[in-house]
Amino acid sequence: MLRLVSAVVLLSIAICSLYLGNFVYSLFVLFLSIILFYETCKLLNPKITTRILSLQLIAVFFVLVVHLRNGAFDSSFLLFLPAILLIFTCGSNRLLSFCTGLLLLVSLMTFFELKLHFGTITLLWLVTCVIVTDLAGYFVGRIAGGPKVWPFISPNKTWSGLVGGWFFSLLFGSFFMIYFEASLFVLLLSLIVSISSQIGDFYESWLKRRIKKKDSSGLIPGHGGFMDRFDGFIGGAVGFKASLLFINPSLVMF
Repeated sequence: MLRLVSAVVLLSIAICSLYLGNFVYSLFVLFLSIILFYETCKLLNPKITTRILSLQLIAVFFVLVVHLRNGAFDSSFLLFLPAILLIFTCGSNRLLSFCTGLLLLVSLMTFFELKLHFGTITLLWLVTCVIVTDLAGYFVGRIAGGPKVWPFISPNKTWSGLVGGWFFSLLFGSFFMIYFEASLFVLLLSLIVSISSQIGDFYESWLKRRIKKKDSSGLIPGHGGFMDRFDGFIGGAVGFKASLLFINPSLVMF
């Protein structure tokens, strides 16, 4: 019951922020950005001090606000500022810290751009694609079973669930393409988002295994942390952004 109530509350807040306009939506994503970077710092360096953690979160807030204000960076190095700071704040593995921070920041910027530059329909497509992949992977994996993908990192994920997620994401992409009279390219993008969301899930599971933690935090009652719930969305957003670099680089905001 606690898990269900938490999910309903979180989903209600997300839907309200989506339909109350760009300003409220931006505040919601900014709030998520601070929480996600907070949990990431704790995962990468469980002994991080409050002062260093505060500096990291201020840098994240500053970069995202500048991005919102300008729409695109005049100086692209600002994009790397929070990731570079992670090298020093979470120095146990500098390359891992930098890559994690960069991927997280790119995904957050993508969610800003989806709503503000691509529109609500595109944002809903990506979010739904990730949700369909997750649900299909869970139920197909439970029903079909079969060999595990990576038992050490995620002991419950099977190859049947992985392929089931791809299939139903393509099914959803087909429905989206027909209903909105979009091009066939939507199918390829749906598959890319599906696969990258699963990679994001595995990546976060690996980070938790690395420090022997079950959840990224206990901020969401019954669910663990925000990273545990948004890892697929982070991966899906990064996959969408990367695909734009090959499809139409002019659509990339930075």
